[in-house]
Amino acid sequence: MSLSLQDLTQSPNKLANAYRSSAVAQRIQLTGHTHQALPDVAQQAYQEHWECLSKYGEERWEKVFDKAYTLREGFAAMIDDEAENIALASSIHDLFVRFLSILPLAERPRIITTDSEPPSIRRQLGRIAEEGVEIVTVASEPASDLVERIAGKINDKTAAVCLSSVSYESGHQTLELDTLLPVCQKFGAELFVDAYQSVNVLPFSLEDYNLHQAFVVGGGAKYCQMGSGTCFMHVPPGRDFRPKVTGWFGCFDPIYDNPAATPIAYADDASRFNGSTVDALPYFRGCKVLEHFQQWQLTPDFLFEINHHQLNLLAREFLALDLPKEMIHLPVDVEYMGGFLALKSPHARSLSEKMRDRGVHTDYRGHWLRLGPAPYLCDEQLEDSMLALTEALDEVK
Repeated sequence: MSLSLQDLTQSPNKLANAYRSSAVAQRIQLTGHTHQALPDVAQQAYQEHWECLSKYGEERWEKVFDKAYTLREGFAAMIDDEAENIALASSIHDLFVRFLSILPLAERPRIITTDSEPPSIRRQLGRIAEEGVEIVTVASEPASDLVERIAGKINDKTAAVCLSSVSYESGHQTLELDTLLPVCQKFGAELFVDAYQSVNVLPFSLEDYNLHQAFVVGGGAKYCQMGSGTCFMHVPPGRDFRPKVTGWFGCFDPIYDNPAATPIAYADDASRFNGSTVDALPYFRGCKVLEHFQQWQLTPDFLFEINHHQLNLLAREFLALDLPKEMIHLPVDVEYMGGFLALKSPHARSLSEKMRDRGVHTDYRGHWLRLGPAPYLCDEQLEDSMLALTEALDEVK
């Protein structure tokens, strides 16, 4: 089924009918950067998963592994990768811990990161800092020279550089990201890129960003519309990593091989970073959502076109209000944003709460009011969100 941009800008949005359970036509949900609505078809996964559990019991693993591989293929296609380079986990934190476990922190006790990484990464780095690892935190603003400033701090003691392709707080893209890997390789440091805020909303190719030999993570709860429990990591191919944190799915065949045999054996591909038994429902759900995207021809390029239109509309509507900058302002052009609009205001929390009272769902981080559209929202809903912002501002003045 083919859609045009006009089909999605007009009211009613033709895609909204596929999300009736989430009532996307009745509510203005501008939290697409944290959680987009799941399409109704995802509900079929619950019955399919139940039947798999009840009918196959302990023999369910072949079907589960087939679903997992379909997910690996789906995520790989979004970043111009191969399924064999994709590891799966329930969360970014799970994957990050496994990544940390390959680092030679005794010889290289230094990790470089930014001050706007998501909590699962910032908290874990904060904890290992308490154990003596040097965590060098670089200010994420201004984003224009972030990579240059990070590169200047890499040295022979650096085990890894960890940063996001889009700032978790401000939504600003990390510019010149493609230049960072050669600097890391020069000093023997690994590069870990959280691309959760890029995958399936921005053009994001491992080749274009020169990240084939970097670790790149993303997941399903935001722009992939799969809900929680489906995260992935691109693992640099051709290298013999031996993660210290390893589950029984990290060996060659988790059913037939002896997972405790020494020396510990690992799979030949990225699944060496897999964990252990998980609830497979997210795999079933993710596969249904992949089918949904294929049915509606919601390709990454088309999703970017939709998002770019929506951000431009929000920005134009906001700038037309001509509001005092000390009250709220838009610091960067849409061309430098990720998938959401971040407005800087000392009243971000209050504005988000007051907009929610008016049926417009946003969120905030510090002094950033964040508005994340989604492809099932029409232009009229986005325009209405700016009216709600105006009314909220009148209350906080």
